[in-house]
Amino acid sequence: MRNYSTLAEDELLERLESGDENAFTEIYNRYWGKLLAVGYYHTHDKQAAEDIVHDVMMGLWSRKKNLRIQSLNAYLGSAVKFSVFKAIVRDRKRRELLNRQKFPESISDIEARLDAKFLEEYFNGVLQGLPEKARLVFNFSRNEELSISAIAHKMDVSPKAVEYHMTKALRALKEKLQKIKSFFI
Repeated sequence: MRNYSTLAEDELLERLESGDENAFTEIYNRYWGKLLAVGYYHTHDKQAAEDIVHDVMMGLWSRKKNLRIQSLNAYLGSAVKFSVFKAIVRDRKRRELLNRQKFPESISDIEARLDAKFLEEYFNGVLQGLPEKARLVFNFSRNEELSISAIAHKMDVSPKAVEYHMTKALRALKEKLQKIKSFFI
């Protein structure tokens, strides 16, 4: 068996045209790194560059009998550059189309919003069953994002009282959440 790594480019091309898989493997191994560098230089994306080089090599194999190549190095380099530019144009067109389209929300987005709305209404019901100060403290803390000291100042109570009411509200919510959790599990 002949060592393909010593074959000249024109001999490799002759063998490739006749369907010699070993010649193709040698071409692949010989040019892969260079072509990947060219692809990466233009795409700045390793995976995209690998995909492009792979496609160029598969195109070389599939069209081996119809190609008339003078310089394999120049042909493969040009093929990678052309494929990169085609991919860039294709991606740009795809982004433009997506930007122009108004896609309806996915079912999972709608379900998530419904679940959030259900929980919000459920917890609001739980909070309605709490004493007024606990409800106010919770509302100031969670909805208005006030600190304990700001809530104490606003309600004219001590910070300890705010902590007490917050604990009471959170405990009630936790108990209700445990009931919901057991329902869904």
